[in-house]
Amino acid sequence: MVMFVRIATTLTLLLSAASLHAQGLEDSVLAQCSAQTQDLDQVHSCLDNYLDISDANIEAITNSLEGSLSGESLSGLLLSQQAFEEYRRENCLWYLKFSSPLEEAEQIAKQCLVDMSNQRLVELRSLLNAASPSLQGFYVFGADRNSFQPCGSEQRYWVEGDSDAVGSIQQAYLSIATQERQLIYASVVGNIGNSVQVPSGHSGVFELSQLISLRLPTDSDCQLPTPQTAPNIDNNELLAAVQLPESSEDSSPEGDDPEQQLTAFFGEWVADCIELTGQKSCSLYVALTPPGASDQASQDAVFPKLTIDRTLGQSTTLALFFPEREIDSPSLIRWSVDEEAFGDLSGSEIRVDQLGAQQLLGESLFLTEQLMPALIDGLRLEVDVLTSVDEAQGEQFFGTLVGLTKALTFADGFINE
Repeated sequence: MVMFVRIATTLTLLLSAASLHAQGLEDSVLAQCSAQTQDLDQVHSCLDNYLDISDANIEAITNSLEGSLSGESLSGLLLSQQAFEEYRRENCLWYLKFSSPLEEAEQIAKQCLVDMSNQRLVELRSLLNAASPSLQGFYVFGADRNSFQPCGSEQRYWVEGDSDAVGSIQQAYLSIATQERQLIYASVVGNIGNSVQVPSGHSGVFELSQLISLRLPTDSDCQLPTPQTAPNIDNNELLAAVQLPESSEDSSPEGDDPEQQLTAFFGEWVADCIELTGQKSCSLYVALTPPGASDQASQDAVFPKLTIDRTLGQSTTLALFFPEREIDSPSLIRWSVDEEAFGDLSGSEIRVDQLGAQQLLGESLFLTEQLMPALIDGLRLEVDVLTSVDEAQGEQFFGTLVGLTKALTFADGFINE
C-alpha cells in the first residue's frame, strides 16, 4: 500500500475516454458521458445525474428496509449505511489529492463513486428481497383497471397500498405501455388480501409496498395468461400484450408469434426489439416530464412519451405521443436539445384520436442528419407545447438523452446480427 501511494503521488493520471477504452472500461459511466459531449461541464453534469439517481435508489431501498426491521437489525442497517458513505467518500476522493490535472481527477473520482454506489445497490436489493420476498405477475393500469395477476394464478387483484409505490407503478406503466390494457410484467413486494369493496372481476386487493421492476414480458417469464387458464383476462388484454405498433402495408400476418423478443434498459431509456417472420425492428422510448414531476402531487399524471423506431439499415422514424390532449399543428410543438433550438420540426405531422395527439416524423435528411445527431450528442431534450403560435413559451416537458446512445447500439446490434 505504501508503494502504491508513493507511485500515485509521482505519476500524472491523464485518463480520457480513449484511455478508458484501452483499459477495457468502455462501458463505464465516465466513458458513456465523455462519448456524448466534449464539454467538460456537461460531462460532470452527466456524472452527477448518475450519482443522483444511484443515491435516490439507495435512499428509497434503505427507507423501505427501515420500515421492515427493528432492534439490532435496524441499528445494524443504519451503521452499515453510515460506514458505506464514509468509506465511499474516503476511497474515491483520494484521487483528488494524488492525481492531476484536477479536471480529469474529478471525473475519475466521480466514476469511483458511481461504481461503489452500484455495488451498494446490489447489496441492498438482495437484503430487500430477503426481508420481503418479491412476487411476479402481470399489471394493467387504465381508466378502469389497476390490476395485478400473479404468475400461476387465475385471480386478479386490485392494487392498493403504499401511495408512493402505487404512484410509481402507475407512472411506470404509462411510460412503458403502447396499447390500452396491455399486460406488463411486474416484480413487486406486497401482500394479497380479501375485500368485498373491489371492482367487479377482482378477487381481492394487493397491498403493494415496493415496486422492484416493471417491463414488457419476455419468453423467459411465466407464460402470458390465456382465456382458458385465466378467465379474468379478456381478449383485448391478451392482444395488447403482444401487439406491435402500426407498421407499413407489408406488416406480418396476423397471429404469428415472434421468433425473438428482447427488452433492455439504459437508464430511463427502454429498447424493445422484436423479430417477426424474419423482420427485425426496435422501438426506443423515454418519458418526458414537466418540472417538478418527482413531487407527490404529480405522481398520477400522464406524461408524453418519445419513441424512436429503428429498422434494418438504420432506417429511423420518430413519434412523440401526448396522452389525452388535442394539438392542432406541429407549429405548436417546439423542440430544443441542450442549447440548440429546432423549433417546430420540419416535415412532421399531427394525428389526433381518442387516446391523444401524436407528432410523427418520418425518415428524412432533417431527421437523420440534424435531429438524430443532436439527440445522440445531447444530454436533455426540451419540448414546449404552445396554445398559440404567438406564445414565446408554453407547457414544458423534459426528457433525458443519457442512455440513448447505448440503446441505439443495442438496437442496431439486434437488427444487424
